[in-house]
Amino acid sequence: MKLRESPYINRRKKTIEFYVHHLNTAACRHISLAGSFNHWAKDELQMTPEKAKGGGWKISIPMLPEGKYYYRFLIDDKMWMEDIENPLREPDGVTGWNSVLTV
Repeated sequence: MKLRESPYINRRKKTIEFYVHHLNTAACRHISLAGSFNHWAKDELQMTPEKAKGGGWKISIPMLPEGKYYYRFLIDDKMWMEDIENPLREPDGVTGWNSVLTV
């Protein structure tokens, strides 16, 4: 099965879809998406488990205005992780990486 790219800009639906493929739905309780587009709010954008598609997590957000955005995933409210499906990343200024989304 071909994995969906993350992030995927769906211009037809006017949404942006994010996927975490490598974390099984049983490996963690919840994952949220946070970034410069939502002021890094940790609990605002909760991802949904994809049990029928071989595991993983997904979320779809409304299309953002043109620009450059930074984001990460927060796993179980304790571990930040960049989007490893997205090769575009920049240092976060501390010790990790932020994934980059350009709309």
